[in-house]
Amino acid sequence: DELRARGGLLRVREFMMKDAYSFDRDAQEFEKEYQKMWETYERIFERLGLKTIVVESDNGYIGGEYCHEFIVESEMGESKVLVAQDGSYAAHEEVARFLRDAKNLTEKEKPLQEVEAKRGNKMEDGVKLHKLPLWQQLKDFMVVDENGRLILALIRGDREINETKLKHVVKANTLRHATETEIRAVDSEPGFISPVGVNHKKVLVVGDLSLKTVRNFYGGANRKYRDLLNVNYGRDFTVEFEADIGLAKAGDLTEDGKSVLDEKRGIEVGNIFQLGTHYTDLMQGALFTDQDGKSKPFYMGCYGIGVGRTLATIVEKYHDDKGIIWPKIVAPYLIHLIQLGNSKSVLEVAVGLHRQLEEEKIEVLYDDRENVSAGEKFADADLIGIPIRLVVSEKTLKTSAVEWKGRGEKEVKLVLLKKVIGEIKTWLKE
Repeated sequence: DELRARGGLLRVREFMMKDAYSFDRDAQEFEKEYQKMWETYERIFERLGLKTIVVESDNGYIGGEYCHEFIVESEMGESKVLVAQDGSYAAHEEVARFLRDAKNLTEKEKPLQEVEAKRGNKMEDGVKLHKLPLWQQLKDFMVVDENGRLILALIRGDREINETKLKHVVKANTLRHATETEIRAVDSEPGFISPVGVNHKKVLVVGDLSLKTVRNFYGGANRKYRDLLNVNYGRDFTVEFEADIGLAKAGDLTEDGKSVLDEKRGIEVGNIFQLGTHYTDLMQGALFTDQDGKSKPFYMGCYGIGVGRTLATIVEKYHDDKGIIWPKIVAPYLIHLIQLGNSKSVLEVAVGLHRQLEEEKIEVLYDDRENVSAGEKFADADLIGIPIRLVVSEKTLKTSAVEWKGRGEKEVKLVLLKKVIGEIKTWLKE
């Protein structure tokens, strides 16, 4: 029942998952299991021919304290991840941490000043009016959670709010933009919102770490066409929560300042979750008796691979303008045997080779269609994408051989009939 079905076969309405769960006695034992599953999943995807980036991600509704996703880099992907250039860090944009660069901290705090501001409601309007940089503008984001609680999120003007991080900080399941009526009900004004003078009993104020990188902010004054200049965090306003609620972007520094973050798009093919006792605390009977004789809840983890999506990702990574190029580990058949012509000799050899392949337990698709041109059979073979194409024809039989072509390769070679099974077995071991 996927709600956001899109992207061809990558996100379909109905999908198949390979799920696994672990039950351990404590966090220490679980961490060993988690690492084992991490390494196992990496090996699985490597065997499938998929190079994965393992990134920190958001647990969402599943619960627990941490999780990781296995991402295959692809422009078709809907996951956006930030990866350190030195390989030291990788995270989904929903949770990616970064270092805020200091701006004008050497500047002295100036007296707070209210001025007339005949401007529009956009950030650019404030920049144009005051002739000050965007980063010095205070960005205000007023939202409402599922319980009707009004939340004011604050960040430096050149940064974006990360709603996932904000939800975690305020412990909300959903957030929506506050309406103009809701904003005015707390004595503010759309487009001119300010944390200065806000009623903290009516509004929960959350400030991003970037507030500490700027002095003398400018922004709204909670009244139409009025702005405040020289607004300073700590002096002119306070927050209930000071936290990382910023959205990381390419070019940001890693949290330790040692590397630069690059942005990549990719497809999520698997994930691993730490659940802890999130579920076992709620379940009657999900207990074990420890060595000390005490009854304790199991410490859980869960692990999943999207079977259909992984297959679709393989197709996305292994194809050309003619069709699919299946890696042999997942190919529906290993050999595509094509018979050209219906002469007795061609038929005899093709049928015999087909029988030999089946006896050797080598999966083969046999194209013996009549009244279909060689070009059409070859085009279909490229479209289907089976790793090896073998052709039996009057021409190849003149040298007691078959034509061998690897899908995705340009080279075509002749292999003697008496050696073809051996060649296939050698190829299978590669």
